[in-house]
Amino acid sequence: MVNNPYEVLGVPRNASNDEIKKAYRQLCKKYHPDSYVDNPLADLAEEKFKEVQAAYEQIMKEREQGGYSYQASSGGSQETV
Repeated sequence: MVNNPYEVLGVPRNASNDEIKKAYRQLCKKYHPDSYVDNPLADLAEEKFKEVQAAYEQIMKEREQGGYSYQASSGGSQETV
């Protein structure tokens, strides 16, 4: 589970689904492994790409369930809004 998926995608917690999807697509394009073929940063880009995907999936899953919960990165306690 990603600590703060909103932080990973660079969007506020009150962002609309469209804003979240737009940020997700931009980051996927930026870090897509095909863009880093024969690049020494390929491993880092792939790791970031997976992190972005996990963050997006987590946000969408939580929104389908009707809540916004995530592990707070500063205190480590569960925060549910």
